[in-house]
This record gives sequence, structure tokens and C-alpha cells, in this order.
Amino acid sequence: MQPILAIKGLTKSFGPNVILRDVDFEVFPADVVAIIGSSGSGKTTLLRCIDLLEEFEAGEIRLDGEQLGYRSSGGRRVRLPGRQLAMQRAKIAMVFQSYNLFPHLTALGNVMIGLTRVQHKPKAEARAIAEAWLERVGLAERRDHHPSALSGGQQQRVAIARALAMEPRLLLLDEVTSALDPELVQEVLLTIRRLAEAGTTMLIVTHEMRFARQVSTRTVFMDQGGILEEGPPEVIFGSPKTARLAEFLANVSH
Repeated sequence: MQPILAIKGLTKSFGPNVILRDVDFEVFPADVVAIIGSSGSGKTTLLRCIDLLEEFEAGEIRLDGEQLGYRSSGGRRVRLPGRQLAMQRAKIAMVFQSYNLFPHLTALGNVMIGLTRVQHKPKAEARAIAEAWLERVGLAERRDHHPSALSGGQQQRVAIARALAMEPRLLLLDEVTSALDPELVQEVLLTIRRLAEAGTTMLIVTHEMRFARQVSTRTVFMDQGGILEEGPPEVIFGSPKTARLAEFLANVSH
């Protein structure tokens, strides 16, 4: 089986600060990879590089074998022009901590907009797709409500529906419960769990350790910009090989 996502030697700096250090890993179809680690370990920057929101200094990212973000020219790496970047980004969907919904559009309108503006689908077709995804995330009855009339958990589920309506090859989720009140977290986690059970390929940055252990097919522990350990969740959480991972898990369990 060929990986959907293959990352080799990814290195990213902000000025003198190295954020990602020689990161290597792969994601296969129907994988649910949970990325855990302390704040500042490079988790969100990794997702932003995959989604082509950040440039990086070295290494490569490939989606279905196609190099993302750059091409080689005369022995040098050259950033792709905006139109090509947009075409590549259309194959990946990212959901952020803050829902980033359009306040003037209803839930239905927010899910439809990418289908009509980016994929140029007819309005009737886009509406049918959007309604189907809102039903899948349990929001069919709230489709005509604007974001201001939705709870944080409902807004985040709209954001997830909007991302998946575009039929991406890979879904990136960046701490999607961190801005929610505790009582709203579970409804979003339940939605993600159902997507995992349906075979959606996902890369999830999360601080919800119990969720990562229960839902991920593989867990990646990042520390100081690199991948320190990765493996099945029962191994990562049950038998950490490094003192750093054991320390991290002891701290977050309290």
C-alpha cells in the first residue's frame, strides 16, 4: 500500500529558532494519526507546512507521490506559484482551533461556499452535498442558522463538514477542541470518532490523551521539533521507550 502522505527530512525555522528538525513519517489510507507533545514542540507548524501555509527550508512533503509546495529548477528548490499551491491545497483540508466560519452565511452557506466558489459545482448539487454533510455531523436541523446562533461545538462541526464536503485526500485537525467549553468537547470528539470509523484519513493534533489513545491507529510524540517516538497507541501510552515521553504522559494525566 502506498502512503497518501510521505514526509522526509522536513526542517522549518523561524529566524534562529528551529521549529521542525528533520521530520520523517508517512500516513496511509484510513490512518488516524494523533500527534501529541508539549506546547512549542512543532505540532501545529507541521500541519501548517503540510497544508502549504508555511514555507520550509529543507526536506519534502509528498501527497499521493506528488511533491507539495516546491519544484526543482537548476538544482535549486523553487516555491510553486500561487495557483499551483491552491490546486495542491484543494486536496487537503484543515480545521483550525478557531472555527473560521463566515459570520454572514448560514451553516449551509458555509459548507456550500467552497463547493461553488472553488469546485464550481452547480448550486443545487452543492446544496445537496452540504446538506448531506451537515446531516452526518448531526446538524441537519441547524442548517439555516448563522454561526452566532450556534454553540462553539456546533460551529466546529460545521467547520468539519465544510472541510470534508470538498472530498480531500487528507483531513488535518489542529486542536479542534481547545477553544471549546468542556461540556462541548465530547460532541466534536464523537464526530471525529465517527469519521475515523468510516475510514477518513486524518492527522490530528490534540491534547485529549484519552481520545488519542482510543481513536488513533498510530500516535506520534513530538519533542523539540522532532519525532521522538511513534507507534500504535497502546505502545505509546502503555510502554513509552523514552524518559521524555514517560514524563510528558505523567504530567498530562494529572
